[in-house]
Amino acid sequence: MSQSSETLVPVAPKPHPRGLSGAAALVPCRPPGQARERSRPAAEGGEVPWSLPEEVWDSLEPSGFYARRLRTPLLTLIAAGMAVAALPLFVLILAVNALLHGGLSRAFFLQERVGFRGRVFRVVKFRTMRDGDGDDGARVTRFGRFLRNCHLDELPQLIHVLRGEMSLIGPRPEMVSIESWAVRHVPGFNRRLALRPGITGWAQITQGYARAGNEAAYREKSRRNEDYLEHVSFLGDLGILVRTGLWMLRRRGWRWQDQARACSELSKSAR
Repeated sequence: MSQSSETLVPVAPKPHPRGLSGAAALVPCRPPGQARERSRPAAEGGEVPWSLPEEVWDSLEPSGFYARRLRTPLLTLIAAGMAVAALPLFVLILAVNALLHGGLSRAFFLQERVGFRGRVFRVVKFRTMRDGDGDDGARVTRFGRFLRNCHLDELPQLIHVLRGEMSLIGPRPEMVSIESWAVRHVPGFNRRLALRPGITGWAQITQGYARAGNEAAYREKSRRNEDYLEHVSFLGDLGILVRTGLWMLRRRGWRWQDQARACSELSKSAR
C-alpha cells in the first residue's frame, strides 16, 4: 500500500453543525493509487480513492435517534410493502423484457456502483437498451424509454434495500468510474457514502440528472447531498417520498402516447 501522505480538504466551508472533531470534519481526498484495506478494489487492477477509516465513517453518520436507530428499519419496512404491492407489475415488466431481449436472463442489467461506506456492489435494473455498437440513445427500446421515463427500470433495486445494500431514500450510488473522477474533482464528495445509497433522494428530485464530467453540476449535487446529510429527519424523508411520487407522475413517461408506443412495440415483438 502506498505510504504517501493524504491531503485533507474541508467538506464544507462552514463549521460542522454537529461539532465533529477536526479529523472527522475532514474527508481525505486521495490521489490515484491509494486505498484503504477495508474496501475491496473498485475494478481489476484499480484501487479505491474514496475509502475512509471506519471510525471516520462512524463520525460522519447523521446524529439523532431517527437517523441512527429508526430510519433504516422504517424505510426497509416501507420498501418491503412496496415490493409486495409492485410484484404484479414487476412480473409484467419481466415478461415483456424477456420477450424483447431474448430470455429471462437478458431482462436485467447489472452494473457496479459505489455504495455504503465505499463498498462496491452490483446494482440491478431492468434492461432498457439493445446490444450492439452505436449511440446509447439509439439503442434504447421504446419500452425501455418508457421504463426510464417512469423510473420503473429501477424497480428491482427494492431487492437491494431488503438486502441492506441500499435505502429507499439517500444519495444515488455512482458508477465506479464516475465516483473515482468525482472524489478527485469535488472535495468531500465521498462524504455522502456515510449513508446507504437511495433509490430516490433530495439531490435527485431537486436537481435532476448531473452529466458525468460536469464539475459544476457535481459540486451542486454534492452540496445538496450535504444539505440532506445535515438535516436527516422523519418529516424530511416523508416529504422526499411524496415529492418523488408527484415528480414521477409529472414525468413524460406517463403520457398516453408514450404508453401507446410501448404497447405497440410489444405487439410487434409478439408476432
